[in-house]
Amino acid sequence: MSSTVLKRILVLHGYAQNGYIFSKRLSALRKQCKSTVEFVFVDAPHVLQPEDLFDNEPSEPEANADPLKDPNAVLRGWWKFADKEKTISTGMETSLVFLRDLLKENVDDGKVFDGVFGFSQGAAMGAVLTALLEDPSKFSEFLVDGKAPHPQLSLCICAAGFLPTFPFSTSILSPTSSFSTPTLHICGLTDPIIPFARAKLLTNLTTNGRIETHDGGHFVPSKNPWRKFIAAWLKDPLNNEIPSPEAPSNADTVLDPNRSTVTEISTNP
Repeated sequence: MSSTVLKRILVLHGYAQNGYIFSKRLSALRKQCKSTVEFVFVDAPHVLQPEDLFDNEPSEPEANADPLKDPNAVLRGWWKFADKEKTISTGMETSLVFLRDLLKENVDDGKVFDGVFGFSQGAAMGAVLTALLEDPSKFSEFLVDGKAPHPQLSLCICAAGFLPTFPFSTSILSPTSSFSTPTLHICGLTDPIIPFARAKLLTNLTTNGRIETHDGGHFVPSKNPWRKFIAAWLKDPLNNEIPSPEAPSNADTVLDPNRSTVTEISTNP
């Protein structure tokens, strides 16, 4: 009796979350994909302090616990901010070195990742990581013995993602530098944190991607049609015939005239 080979997906949580919190948020999707996908949740290396949080940051129930007693209450980020106004970003380099070591360790153990699934800041980080694996020369510290620490990914999911615009990140991913890994963008049309116009700055850099929108806010949709859709896309990210998770009467398929390989399937706002 042959065993099914699970796809391995590296999962990057959002700002002011951690791997445990995000794994709980994706519990329904994990159950949907339990026979086909292994989701590997990791914690970002930067521990956040109260002054690092935004006023409009969604509250996580786990954050009410004592982080000294409960590691699941420690809120983290893939980068943080060096100024009180939160306009100067710092720490992405550290996170990429952390991910480099994680990827290399898995490769050394004979395990590779098929793709990355990121939410919010984790989606931005996932896009940068995906682009960097396509061209690792853009960050010399990411190299191991002059080579990428891991093969290129075969898929990327960016939920509530955005394009980071500080100087270091734009050296890897910018309006003049796209990436070609098959990518699914999931965007909330009423997202108060990442408005759709801001999300489009990232989706426009995807030369082989699909955009799906929902009527909700800043979260990964978890209703049954969405779970089935994401599971199907993870199985075959090149299949643009997979029906939209939204009601057909509210869905449109639009080809971007500037990037004919990008399929945008969006609900009417």
